[in-house]
Amino acid sequence: MHRGDLTVDRCPTGIAGFDKITNGGFVRDSVNALLGGPGAGKTIFLLQFLYNGATKYKENGLYLSFEPDVVELYKDAAVFGWDFQKLDVRNQCKILKISPQTGIVELKRELTKVVSKYDIKRICFDPISLFAASERDEAKVRAMLFELADMLKRLKVTVLIANETATTDTEETGIAGADVRSQYVKFLVDGLVDMYSSGLGGATDRAVRVAKMRRTNHSRGPVPMQITPEGIEILAGKKGDKLEL
Repeated sequence: MHRGDLTVDRCPTGIAGFDKITNGGFVRDSVNALLGGPGAGKTIFLLQFLYNGATKYKENGLYLSFEPDVVELYKDAAVFGWDFQKLDVRNQCKILKISPQTGIVELKRELTKVVSKYDIKRICFDPISLFAASERDEAKVRAMLFELADMLKRLKVTVLIANETATTDTEETGIAGADVRSQYVKFLVDGLVDMYSSGLGGATDRAVRVAKMRRTNHSRGPVPMQITPEGIEILAGKKGDKLEL
């Protein structure tokens, strides 16, 4: 274990195996990206992160959705026995549908209000590709994403930003085929997690890779994962799984 890891405050995910390969979870009050192709398990990861936060660690959460209907997210979570409607009634976790046309000023104002009102400690965005969807100027999109990331860090919450990518190819530049928002987000965030699914089925069909995580001695290579009736499980600690700086 890297000596610095001992002093880093962690936000545990409670996801089996993930906290092991990251020495305790995400860095607390950091902004992180979760990228992957269709069916890779991103939404499940986000919901599990928030559900565990509320039920295991007493940390209230907020799910900001630019796309799926809130009712559909309730149904997706219920498959794993996660009752987000109950959490909503108890003000432990809120799921908000945000219009892709929402501007950065309005979004910042709403986030600040909700975080303060419900003592939010964990926030998930899904998908970031629809943030400021009507803006075509790449320089403006980059500036808006930078402003959003900066504001989230000042709110003192642990954030996961999800986005769908067109491929699972990984070269030096990251995941090929990702839209401009994914490319910008990768350079703005403190942590980057890639999720893969070959679509072929079987024990090696899915994997997760921590591409970067500041102040963390983490597993570098892809680690097998599976989706069980209880949620995502990272199959860490197998022979050949190596931790590197």
